[in-house]
Amino acid sequence: MKGLYLHKADENRACKDENQWLELLAKKGNFEVMTQRVTKGATAWLYPARDSNDLEFYFVHTGAMEIVISEDHVHRIGPGDSFYTQGLSRNVLMRCLEDAMLLSVSTCPAFDEQYYWQHELQALLHRVDQYDHSTQRHSRAVMHYAVLLYKALEEHLQGIQMEDFVVAALFHDVGKCNVPEHILQKRARLTPEEYAVVKLHPQDSATILQPMYGERIARIALMHHERMDGSGYPMGLKGKEIPLEARILMVADSFDAMTSNRGYNQVMSHEAAAAEIVEKDQLYDPMVAGVLQQLVLSGKTKEASQDIME
Repeated sequence: MKGLYLHKADENRACKDENQWLELLAKKGNFEVMTQRVTKGATAWLYPARDSNDLEFYFVHTGAMEIVISEDHVHRIGPGDSFYTQGLSRNVLMRCLEDAMLLSVSTCPAFDEQYYWQHELQALLHRVDQYDHSTQRHSRAVMHYAVLLYKALEEHLQGIQMEDFVVAALFHDVGKCNVPEHILQKRARLTPEEYAVVKLHPQDSATILQPMYGERIARIALMHHERMDGSGYPMGLKGKEIPLEARILMVADSFDAMTSNRGYNQVMSHEAAAAEIVEKDQLYDPMVAGVLQQLVLSGKTKEASQDIME
């Protein structure tokens, strides 16, 4: 019938279960209508569009979220609320307070890119979780702490977008899927031989990430065990040879390792762990370590750890 347009769901993309996070409802040219499912505790970002005339509209169907303009300027939104972006000048953080379902309308095509990006992320998460649940928890924790540090140091970072940094932080340990299970799940200190096997995982992480996300993301994951004095691995880089984003990831990774139960370590408080990282300025970037200590003293790292546990 003239004037009536029907859209049949693609069999491969139709929402078959509650874990499907994104579904395309309608598309004509650059105009797209989608539903997006966001889980409690998740963070997301609104980004400036390539074309300042592009518009992205969001309607909250269920759940609750926060839009963080600044630390003192936070908007809580819930069912029936809506917002849109057009000519956005900078990234804006969103935090999901409750499981949420959003309806979005966009004049810039984004579904294919978002769908396949998310599909790859889910495949990697499943790959990590198959081998070790504690690695998945650690990865999520490191991502949360790394994002806090990224936001605090954003003016010093160039050439790395928040979404790329999040991928590197969340999947820095994906190479551990190549570590034998009896080593990965050992709840005691590793032997030198076992430790040598574990030390291969940064290179494996980079190898897995590079074809999916490119060289920059892969190299950040590759460097998360480097140290400022050159005593780290796998390359033994020193100081400014290590990009700032990798120095941030180093600190976030060590901070979670020191403050969580690994079976053989003495669990430290956030305050004690931050103080030790600051003290070890031969290993960690003093600027990043100092920012971590400020985040700890302000209570932000404990807020993040609560999100992780939930």
